[in-house]
Amino acid sequence: MFKSALFGRKKTTTRPFADFYNDWSTTLATTLLPQLRRALSSFPVSPAVLSTQVDAVYNHFHAYYTALDQAAAADVAQCLYPEWRNSLEKPFLWLGDLHPYLFTNLLRSFLEDQESSQDENDDFGYDVTSVKESLYTSWHVAAAWRSPSKALTARIDQIACGLRLMVPALAARARHAQAKLVRNVGAEWGRKEGVLKAAVAEAVAAEMEELVGVVVDANRLRRSVLADVLSVTSVYQAASFLEAVAQFLVGFRDEKLLREFDKCEKAIT
Repeated sequence: MFKSALFGRKKTTTRPFADFYNDWSTTLATTLLPQLRRALSSFPVSPAVLSTQVDAVYNHFHAYYTALDQAAAADVAQCLYPEWRNSLEKPFLWLGDLHPYLFTNLLRSFLEDQESSQDENDDFGYDVTSVKESLYTSWHVAAAWRSPSKALTARIDQIACGLRLMVPALAARARHAQAKLVRNVGAEWGRKEGVLKAAVAEAVAAEMEELVGVVVDANRLRRSVLADVLSVTSVYQAASFLEAVAQFLVGFRDEKLLREFDKCEKAIT
């Protein structure tokens, strides 16, 4: 009886976002990531070339979140309940895309790896890792994350602090929108079918409008984290960071890994 009220919203005739994402991911995997890696591994590394590749990858992510905003405005359900995402991707999703904590966790991993490497090198009295790396890469790339500046570590802390405030607030907005829908529909229950149908449609429309705003704000937060990271990192650090983010996303499409994941008996929660 209420199907048309709940799901009868006008469907967009634009290209499905799943198709856009497939093409976007393919471009990242086959073009942008290999180009970034070649720029990182060249000897010597050209800062100008590396900067160009960093900008290309960053702009690719920016275009993705712009398209995700548009997809949410057209049909927010395809972002919040993405059937087109595979089983590897879904555990990492938050309000339509990657949880922003992923970005800061990857960033901190570079700092922690360097601390571990330094401890190991101190045992030998010289930097074993840098000797190996210098055979293949520029010293600037190999040493990018050693002795990070106070400005960088302070900014990382500021970004993390901001996320601790914004992430719960956005999640609360999504919960409140759903709770309001339930309250409004429950209050109208028992009325005549025509009146109830109109009331449900109005309540759903109001919830969808709020959820679109939540998804757009979540995307704004993700974009902000990426932009903030690139604003305080050197071109070598930025390149390493974006390579890690890109590789993480490309890994979701690894068919062998996906098959092994789907064979797991225990569900991942």
